[in-house]
Amino acid sequence: MKTPSPEIAKSYKGRFPFRLGTTSYIYPAPILPNVTKLAPFLDEIELILFESSGEDNLPGKADIQRLRELSTDWKVGYNIHLPIDIYLGDPRCEVRASGTKVARKFIERTLPLSPSVYTLHYSLKDDQGIDAPDVEGWKGYLVQSTEEILRCGIDPSRVSIETLGYPFEWIEKIVKDFGFSICLDIGHLLLQKLDLEGYLKKYLKDTSIIHLHGLRDGRDHLGIDKLDRETVDLIVSYLRCYEGVLSIEVFSFDDLENSLRTLEERWETGLF
Repeated sequence: MKTPSPEIAKSYKGRFPFRLGTTSYIYPAPILPNVTKLAPFLDEIELILFESSGEDNLPGKADIQRLRELSTDWKVGYNIHLPIDIYLGDPRCEVRASGTKVARKFIERTLPLSPSVYTLHYSLKDDQGIDAPDVEGWKGYLVQSTEEILRCGIDPSRVSIETLGYPFEWIEKIVKDFGFSICLDIGHLLLQKLDLEGYLKKYLKDTSIIHLHGLRDGRDHLGIDKLDRETVDLIVSYLRCYEGVLSIEVFSFDDLENSLRTLEERWETGLF
């Protein structure tokens, strides 16, 4: 007999001033079964569309319709994580063109879901994993690619640029000039040993979505129970005045369950 998949113990809808969510890959199943299981318990679900190589990673029209129905039935929202295997700052024209085409296709397909935000990567690496040697040239190519993506007609305020493995100051002006918001990935900041509080102070006001996950021994996207209490309390202190989306960006039920429990415990017992 097949063991039933575990469920979140209780609903967290409307529990916090921010919209609490997680990814569409908590259970080892496609997007729709994950959303069906998670929708009754959370405010929002981050639809993980990391890979662009296979058509099966992009929901078909029937799936989009079903996702719309689940959104209505359970009053759950969506945000979209666009593919990460696109290289918008690559010096090769054909690589950039492929990336902009993919981004536009994924945006256009998912627009009927009225997502709160689309999260886009400005990767410093190329498709071989090598960092761009010319940062200024890379930034120029990013601008060109971004202009092409926006031709699909999406409002720039619905796009967030994620903090990755380089100083966000490098692209700060590009983000501001286009009118984008920020996806503050706290796990990435901690993994790089950057000044978390400095980033929160500087960028939280322009942040539409936070990716929150723990790390241990150089591995991230773990439950936030893997973070020390002082770090969790620092994060929670800033979350008290945050009204955007908080996505617990983990990929297993255990990591989600442990994260929800830790977040609730520190929210209720922390002294701020």
